[in-house]
Amino acid sequence: MSGYTKRMYEKDLQETRKQLEKYVDNIIPLLSVEYDFDEILNLVKEYYPYEWRILEEKYQYYCKKDKTIKKFHGKERYSADCPKVILRRLPVVNKLLMPDTIKRKREMFSAQKQKENKIILDKKRLPKIKKQRERIEKAKKRAQEMEPEFLDALMGLYDRKSTSQKDKMYVFLELEKYYCKKTISFFKKVADSEYNCQLRNMAFEHLQSLGHYTFLRKQKYMQIHTKNKKRKQRIKGTAHEIFDIKAIPQELEYRIENSKEQKLKTYDYFVSHSSMDHQSVQKLITFLNKDNKNVYCDWKADDNYLKRNLVCTATKNVINKRIEQSRRIIFVDSVASRNSCWVKYELNYADQQGKEILILSKDSIDSDNICLTTLKDKWFTDSNYESILQL
Repeated sequence: MSGYTKRMYEKDLQETRKQLEKYVDNIIPLLSVEYDFDEILNLVKEYYPYEWRILEEKYQYYCKKDKTIKKFHGKERYSADCPKVILRRLPVVNKLLMPDTIKRKREMFSAQKQKENKIILDKKRLPKIKKQRERIEKAKKRAQEMEPEFLDALMGLYDRKSTSQKDKMYVFLELEKYYCKKTISFFKKVADSEYNCQLRNMAFEHLQSLGHYTFLRKQKYMQIHTKNKKRKQRIKGTAHEIFDIKAIPQELEYRIENSKEQKLKTYDYFVSHSSMDHQSVQKLITFLNKDNKNVYCDWKADDNYLKRNLVCTATKNVINKRIEQSRRIIFVDSVASRNSCWVKYELNYADQQGKEILILSKDSIDSDNICLTTLKDKWFTDSNYESILQL
């Protein structure tokens, strides 16, 4: 097995060199009259930012592998060089930094030609960078950028020996809802070592969507690191198990009442709002996440299950539980939210549970004036609100 992984690393290293050579060739026409290695490096990073991040993460991946191997076997296997060192050692870069080459380029240098070349490369690369950035931002919007307090317990539940493949799937879907260093590290571990094909592929695709380096192992090269024969047999038996999670409110309602991963969850805030104000709410969540606050918003935290066309009694029960799991409630005040039966229901239920209700207007969020105050006017009390919910 070690021979195979070593060959894979050598192949990976050759691919990295080819990529960097291509990047350098493309930025050569942009070099200034007094260029040096730092300028070459900065131009590569500027025009290939995401590609460079992948190379850095790839380097970190092999360093981590070496650290583990050294711990158990006392000797490193890869001794990987960082991307900067690989770039510096490329023949094309060595040639560019030779005194004769620098002198010749200085004599032939044309500021006008450099400007034209920059326009050409900008036209070629900037749309691709923008497209890549938008794709990553779209993937990140499905998650909250913070570390909830129950994150370690949730990951521990996944790694527990008694956790079934089906339960692992549910835990996996919950962890996808948070974007931070811990979850990225977790998904890299799953993509690298999870024996179940479905979960391994899901981790690989999730990391790719976020623009992170990941390596997908083929099943025949996977290893089961346990001496327990029964456990090894069980893991082998579940390698190709596939679970389809029912994307319906009733499924989530059942999990909330019966599963460990849902009982672990807590929220700092439950956002009561109208779906018409979703852009403002997204802005509010981003603001709160910067303070490491975990926010419940139905179309973000439970989007797997709570579809608008599937609203039913189970939906109401899920909302009740999420309010109970939240420390405080934020009411996003707008014309649409004051006319929403669901907002009235949520605020009434929160009030009955003795939850503190804060208020913030949609206009304040839009104008970046986010200041939460206590809601004193119980305008939402209406005996008819529940009977007209669209269940």
